[in-house]
Amino acid sequence: MKYERKTMLKIVLALAMCVQAGLVLAQTAPAAGTATTQPLAPGVSRVTSPPVSKTAGQSRRAGGDPVDDRAEIREYGFKETNENLPYAVFVSSKVTKDKKAPMVLALHGYSGNYGTFMRSACVDEAEKGGYILVGVMGYNPTAPFGNTNMFGGRGAPGRGGPTTGAAPTTAPASRPAGAPAPAPGAAGAPGPVVPIMPGGMGAGAPGAAPGAAPGMTPGAAPGGRGGFGMGMGRGPAIGGTKETDAAKVSELSEKDTMTVLEMVRKEFNIDDNRIYLMGHSMGGAGALYLGEKYAPMWAAVAVLAGFGSPDPKGKMKDTPLYLTAGSLDNLGSGGRALAERLKAGGMDCEWKEMPGLDHGGIIAGAMPDVFKFFNEHPKPEKK
Repeated sequence: MKYERKTMLKIVLALAMCVQAGLVLAQTAPAAGTATTQPLAPGVSRVTSPPVSKTAGQSRRAGGDPVDDRAEIREYGFKETNENLPYAVFVSSKVTKDKKAPMVLALHGYSGNYGTFMRSACVDEAEKGGYILVGVMGYNPTAPFGNTNMFGGRGAPGRGGPTTGAAPTTAPASRPAGAPAPAPGAAGAPGPVVPIMPGGMGAGAPGAAPGAAPGMTPGAAPGGRGGFGMGMGRGPAIGGTKETDAAKVSELSEKDTMTVLEMVRKEFNIDDNRIYLMGHSMGGAGALYLGEKYAPMWAAVAVLAGFGSPDPKGKMKDTPLYLTAGSLDNLGSGGRALAERLKAGGMDCEWKEMPGLDHGGIIAGAMPDVFKFFNEHPKPEKK
């Protein structure tokens, strides 16, 4: 009996020492994938969360958006505000150093982030086609990628109102249309959120919301058709915070986007004839804005449930354009009318309504057709 008591005492003491050591380590060692506390030098980047698997899975979150396990999360020093801004990169296994690779630059919707287009459905298509897929922050979740007219120059719906490529007019029931993102950690998600990436990425059950019903699609709103990532938990605010003036934030959003594009072009062997731009909702309006402003850069542009008023005889007249929206999204009729107008004006423009999809569900649902369109539209070879 004495022997058993002595043995138990030793075990208890050993466990106590392990717990104490673990607490010390937890206090002194940075969590995996967390952002640096000091600003990086301008243009210098670092990996904050490397790929966690070579196969599809969604064990990480960027805000409320699921991030595929094959994607890499980074941050870089943004000279304009002396902040570290995040971005995401996925490199297909088919990409090799000795061969030029196609690239897609992806712009998120209102209150989204660099992880919006890093969900598995997007990464799957990039992998199939041998693409490098890049998700940008655009400075912060509500910055319109330089398209100041997006919100009447006032920064957000409800303060001047959207005039072009409006923020969601249909949305999952858990967030009213145009409403700001929930407070940190308060997205109505069951279960804790564990920050593991810059901007509050959170770990969850791979491919599902914590506590989600069996068969629930990652990124879906509880009880809905979703794609916003509601119900999965949400970390702290993502992106830049130093600048708050709406007009300046819009400029910084464009600057961040184009800076990341150039960084990736320098790092990888990119095919300049196959650089594509796509965006969702606010990011779709941003894609039209940047598509026109930097028209010679893009082989083609895709806009998902976010529309504007490009000039069919303007800078984008020779840029193939793909427009799409879900049948359950009331932005759809606007997209169809825009496509008809642009085609009548002579643009290479394609429209497709996706049955059964809403404003958020179009992100994943449209990917096969978007990448098919990109595959079919490289820039013509210069003679």
